[in-house]
Amino acid sequence: MRKKEVKVVHIVEGLDGGLCTYMCTVLPQLAQNGFDVTLICSLSRGGAVALKAISELREKGIKVHVVEMCRKINPIKDIYSFISILQVLLEGRFDIIHTHCSKAGALGRFAAFVARKNVRLHSPHCFAFLRCRSRFKKILYLVFEQLLGRLTTRLVAVSQSEAIAAAHLQIISPCKCVVVENGVSESHLPAGAAHIAEKSSIKIKLGLHEDTQVVATACRLVEYKGIFRFLQAAQISKTPNAVFLIAGDGELRNSVEDFINKNKLGSRVRLLGHIPCMESIYAISDIVALCSDAEGQPYLLLEAMRAGCAVVAMAVFGSAELIQHGKTGLLTESTPKSIAAAIDKLLVDKGKRDEYVENAYAYVCRCHSLEKQVSELTQIYESFVNKTQGQYVSAHTCTK
Repeated sequence: MRKKEVKVVHIVEGLDGGLCTYMCTVLPQLAQNGFDVTLICSLSRGGAVALKAISELREKGIKVHVVEMCRKINPIKDIYSFISILQVLLEGRFDIIHTHCSKAGALGRFAAFVARKNVRLHSPHCFAFLRCRSRFKKILYLVFEQLLGRLTTRLVAVSQSEAIAAAHLQIISPCKCVVVENGVSESHLPAGAAHIAEKSSIKIKLGLHEDTQVVATACRLVEYKGIFRFLQAAQISKTPNAVFLIAGDGELRNSVEDFINKNKLGSRVRLLGHIPCMESIYAISDIVALCSDAEGQPYLLLEAMRAGCAVVAMAVFGSAELIQHGKTGLLTESTPKSIAAAIDKLLVDKGKRDEYVENAYAYVCRCHSLEKQVSELTQIYESFVNKTQGQYVSAHTCTK
């Protein structure tokens, strides 16, 4: 039992995408569990989405400090960010520091070390060296992670793959790794619950015919998310009445629009921009596809499986762990041709889609509930506060 209110601070650079989902679902639940929760975040990415998230978090009792951080390495800006984070840590008297992703992970852990905060947890959410295509940067980022591992009390991986990579690459010893997989709320409608009339209405609003088959993806429009693989798969797909939807925004938006225009895909591909609530897109999607180079543990796939969509993803780090090929979805090679073939295979076989949907929904409900995720984080935090720092093993596994 806790003898006092535990003060936990989460530090993150970009409040967008899956990380925004993580913060907006997990932090309020931690607060409800009796923790005093603070978030240090940047507005360098996310824009209006980040501002809305911050407002909602504050309404739910989360203290939020905005500290500007930039994604790329910038010595002058990084020093300023470090000093700002250090100041918050010194004033906050936090019991636990929990950093997320690469930039905030580096600045936050170093600031916590300087501030003599002894409980320094870190969640990579996909190591930068795994999603980076430059060989030099891969090596550089790996070395950084190995050095920062020495400042880390516990690495809280979001997937088994992440924990195994951390140990194998000597970022941190296996006894300092624990796996807490991402979870999704069970408060939404169960799989297949959207009515035909509702689906028809959503399609009409998007300018789609009622009999259109929908393949969707959602991601930041950045290189490692593989958005051009998705576009090329749309171009190759042989299903005549399929439309490919892209929800998301980012630095590659203009390039994506140019590709669509150049290849005359305007009637085949729809770029929707940022969608604040994906439920309407899931409701009309026959398939949700993910084409990233690597992931931590993608909320897109978890949400799609919960919503009753068949899923197709490349057999890469993070994504492959969520899907049992031929049972809960399809895993493909990294070529657009392979992705298109998997999509076409499912679009023509409704019986197989329904089978995968049923299996995937049961798996997500069994293994990826938000309640389970928060409970496991709570146990980790309390173990440090109660000075029972046992060696964690990744016991949080579940059969797909």
